[in-house]
Amino acid sequence: MKFIFSLVLLLVCECFGVRAQQSLIKPFIEAWKVIDTSQSSRAQVLYDSLHRKKDTAHYLQVIGQLSQYLQGHPDKRLEARSIVYQTLGALEFNYPTDHYIGLMQKAMRLAGELEDDQLAAEIYSLYAGMAGPENYLLYNLKAIELQKRIGLEHFFYVYTRLFDVSRALYLNQDYRRSITYGLDCLNTKITDRNHYDPMVYVYQLDILGACYKRLGQYDSAAYYYENLIRHIPSATTDDRKKELWLGIGKGNLGHIKVLQGKYEEAFPLVASYLKSSVDYGDQLNIAMAQNYLGSIYYNRKQYTPALAAWRQAYYWSCASGSLENSVQAAQGIAGIFRLTGQTDSAFHYFELYHRHKDSLTGTLSQLQLSVMKARIAFDELHTSLSKSQAALQKERTTRNVIIAGIFLTAFIILLLYNRRRLKQKYTLQQIRQQQQQTEQEIKIAREQITGFTNHIIEKNSLIETLEAQLNNLDQQQNQQAIQANLQEYTLLTDTEWEKFKVEFAKAYPDFLTRLRQRIAQVTPAEERLATLLFLQLNTFQIASALGIGRESVQRSKRRLKQRLQLPDPVTVEEYLFNLLSTNP
Repeated sequence: MKFIFSLVLLLVCECFGVRAQQSLIKPFIEAWKVIDTSQSSRAQVLYDSLHRKKDTAHYLQVIGQLSQYLQGHPDKRLEARSIVYQTLGALEFNYPTDHYIGLMQKAMRLAGELEDDQLAAEIYSLYAGMAGPENYLLYNLKAIELQKRIGLEHFFYVYTRLFDVSRALYLNQDYRRSITYGLDCLNTKITDRNHYDPMVYVYQLDILGACYKRLGQYDSAAYYYENLIRHIPSATTDDRKKELWLGIGKGNLGHIKVLQGKYEEAFPLVASYLKSSVDYGDQLNIAMAQNYLGSIYYNRKQYTPALAAWRQAYYWSCASGSLENSVQAAQGIAGIFRLTGQTDSAFHYFELYHRHKDSLTGTLSQLQLSVMKARIAFDELHTSLSKSQAALQKERTTRNVIIAGIFLTAFIILLLYNRRRLKQKYTLQQIRQQQQQTEQEIKIAREQITGFTNHIIEKNSLIETLEAQLNNLDQQQNQQAIQANLQEYTLLTDTEWEKFKVEFAKAYPDFLTRLRQRIAQVTPAEERLATLLFLQLNTFQIASALGIGRESVQRSKRRLKQRLQLPDPVTVEEYLFNLLSTNP
């Protein structure tokens, strides 16, 4: 009797436990199964609860129960939404995010298999913020592209995403596209005040002003900084932040006047900028303000205060890690030392200037190359996904046709059963054999699909490995677009070399002609090596491009030097890089 009672009690407790568990995750399941355009707003309510509650125990309990539920109820949409929820929780509670990058990539594949662009747009925007600077711009652009197609009103934080893209384009020195997205940000209608930060509007005005300033359109730049100053009082209640940003607006207006040669008008604006930056303790803005002051003093021929300002700018630039401001400050200091006859000091700061400038150029080149590789990886992912979906669809169609044929054959046999009983047995045996063969074909097809998927995974892993091995490229600023096209080729075959040579000839039409003047019967291999050396690729990059070993590259360089009859002090790289700047 006691045993029966215990068993009943256990069953009752188990039943209540299951119901309690389902009641905890039921709102998630109901919200995440929605597939219409309201899905984002329904999901956002649950995402907001993470920030509002800040309850790690509840968060861990939810994801644990969701994981258990998915084991018994596999669902791609629910799994993708669960990954997004897990990732947002990790960001909210400052967990290490390395593990979640892989999960987010899986969520992207799930959204692709579901062919749900709205879900994909949400995942892209979240992934952009956590997958490194090389993916930041690409995935935000992809998210915006999908959101515009679906309707911006169905998404949250759209204005922030437009600002993120505008800022990223500014950092990539693509000022005109930055302006385009910046204006979209300012013109976006705010329908969701609960997730709206007025300071984003101020930040966007700053980026627009900076873009126009870089383009030399000073009236437009001044317009946006004056607009920034007008909006600050209503954008924040933090008096210290308000003072800082008023200073930033005035400082940039002062810098515009410096660029226009209006040094007397610029001085009080820049001085106000410096004071607010010092009061706030903002190292970067202190460095920028001191650089502006140095320019004012220098153009007034007040070299002692100019030197002091630029020394301060250099100190705070290094402290804030700003290479651009370090370049400006080092150049200013070196110029003053040169004017005052302090040769050793001038040489020292010119050396620092070139070192920081090379680092800045290398950083920009590496970022642009990483962005290009991320785009290639993104396109590869979607291409492979499309091919996999097409193959799977073909398999389903084949299977359905075969099944339909089997049913049709079976139906005919049943009609003839009474009249051809003896023949039926033989026919049925044929059908069974055909069915077995069909099942075997389906099995083989599935194995091929699995192999194809594994190949794509390996290919993506290879791309990631190649990305990690790429070194900084020092690209000519006025040839960035053409050189990016050149470096996309792998010169393993004659066909690929011809494609490369066409692009190279567009950029440097006289290079190969001059090379042939120096080497009468130059070989295609020597031309390939010479062009890659001219582009300042290192030995490892050339070996990867040509599909040969590093030692082979070194040997080829020595032979080329001999063919060019260069003296020992002159390197083949130096000679080729300066070939176009010398007289033929």
